[in-house]
Amino acid sequence: MASPEEGPGILVEKREFGIGNLRGNLFWLVMCQCIWQFTVNIPRPYLPLYIEKLGGSPADIGLVNSASALAGLFLYPLGGYIADKSGRVKLVYIATFGYAASFLPFAFAPHWEWLAFASFFQNLALFYAPILTVLMADSMRAGSRGQGFALAISFPAALGVVSPFIGGFLVDAWGVIPALQFIYNVGFGAGIFVAFIRMFTLKETLDPSSVEKIDFRNFPKLVKDAYGSFFETMSWMPGPIIALAAMQVMQTFFNGVAGAFWIVYATSLLGISATTWGLTSAVQGATRLIFVQPSGRLLDRIGRRKILLPFLFLIPFYPLIFLYFVRDFVGLALLVFMMAVGNAFLMPGFQSLLADMVPKNRRGRVTSAVGGGNFFIDVRNTGMGGGMLLFIPMAVAQVLGGLLYEVNPTFPFYLMSAGMAVVAIWAFFRVKDPKDLYA
Repeated sequence: MASPEEGPGILVEKREFGIGNLRGNLFWLVMCQCIWQFTVNIPRPYLPLYIEKLGGSPADIGLVNSASALAGLFLYPLGGYIADKSGRVKLVYIATFGYAASFLPFAFAPHWEWLAFASFFQNLALFYAPILTVLMADSMRAGSRGQGFALAISFPAALGVVSPFIGGFLVDAWGVIPALQFIYNVGFGAGIFVAFIRMFTLKETLDPSSVEKIDFRNFPKLVKDAYGSFFETMSWMPGPIIALAAMQVMQTFFNGVAGAFWIVYATSLLGISATTWGLTSAVQGATRLIFVQPSGRLLDRIGRRKILLPFLFLIPFYPLIFLYFVRDFVGLALLVFMMAVGNAFLMPGFQSLLADMVPKNRRGRVTSAVGGGNFFIDVRNTGMGGGMLLFIPMAVAQVLGGLLYEVNPTFPFYLMSAGMAVVAIWAFFRVKDPKDLYA
């Protein structure tokens, strides 16, 4: 076997295929995320508009998103359990085929209630999502994961500079329903393609001597063991991981209250078009690309806590700026730029903290419990990461947000502002950099 080379935050083999410091598993995972940018990620910001066009109200938007959140309660412990016991790769590519199929119900939905079923099925299929973060963490050098995650996030985000033109243009040119139906069909094809890429390129990161054979024929016992392992993992978690988990739970809830309604408020009350709204993804992607190198280096050199805290204390001001100062796309773009600068540090910082605190043989189960590190805030309703502990607060937040929006469109944003202030204070007192890092 070739001797390992160490890039910034990444462990690679000399003979592994890739470009620059993106090698082996990390290269293929990032390439798949780049494909997502041009396909399955495009319709996500427009789902609330799709629900409205199929007869749904703001409260119904909350119900659809709530159905998606509740689905995670069923299979997420199974994903983490299988990943730690029998390996990550086989689980990932088989589940990706299921995720690809989940786009078809969206494409052929006759009314908004059908979208609740589609959302439930899609998040059910996404039980493998935290394991993608685990695969990345396993492929990075301890102590430099800030740079590694920042690099892995930046390349797909760079394509986000171009992809929003596609969704926004199609929605304005064809109308919400025809455009979304077409994009979801494209997402199905792209998902199948990505599943095959993962099947033939990803390499297992667990030590073969630690891999156990799981009897999938006895599915009820497998589910029982997986849930038992989830509760055992919860009892194992030391204080620093519990502090991170609580922070993620609170962030998921308060972000979820307003998450689906940024676009509804902007298009209905501010008069911003779908095409213009799509440009927010371009602002987000370009900003991430600019800050990828400095964010990763600062996180690794200075420490996660010192970098993350200032950005956490800025988050409570985002919804207030949106309500009081955004009146056109220029104001919206400036707000998104502020968010994107913070996100360039928040997401890799949170992912690095979690990966550094968890041993490899528990990383799948812990990540499936507390989320894959999707700790970032933006107007596109993409700041919530899947994890067993997050689904109930996520579901409650979605329903509550819809009800509050119907009473007064500003209420979800006020609640988000107050709640994210609590998250920042919690992080100030409880979140610390680990002294010992796991490989």
